[in-house]
Amino acid sequence: MGNSAMPQPQARLELLLLQAEADLTSNSDIYIRLTEMGLPPEVAIRLKELLEVLKPIGDKIVSIGKIIVLKLIAFVEKHPNLAAGIAFGAAVSALIGAIPFIGVFLAPIAMVLGITVGAIAGHRIDKQKSLRASGDFAVIDIAQDVMEIAGAFFQLFIDTMKAVSVELGK
Repeated sequence: MGNSAMPQPQARLELLLLQAEADLTSNSDIYIRLTEMGLPPEVAIRLKELLEVLKPIGDKIVSIGKIIVLKLIAFVEKHPNLAAGIAFGAAVSALIGAIPFIGVFLAPIAMVLGITVGAIAGHRIDKQKSLRASGDFAVIDIAQDVMEIAGAFFQLFIDTMKAVSVELGK
């Protein structure tokens, strides 16, 4: 996860591969994958607008929206419990926000805590399933989990943006 720029030929190849994957995947296939992952059909339908976002890059038209959604699907498939933990934390904060009078004040705190705790718990479950976790909940383990979560999440976007940035810079 270095900050060095991807060489231009490698970036073009990566972008070509991402676009080929996007071209081979129909919007209906993405909709099916999203609903099979447990996403409500209403949300999956709303993502259709993102799937249709195109961006001219160099002399090509790139399905940037579809590429981003496919990368997010790959991330969720690789870290299913992390995604579920984040969704659970967000749901709990929404419920707390619905409490009359004090919910408005508690919701922002509940959002941060709920998503953070949910993400860490989900990440630990993912790690335990792959036998990479000890099961301890020491402060250093939690900090390491937060760093791993952030690293995995941002690496997804770094890889995508590196592939696209060379062409956008023209």
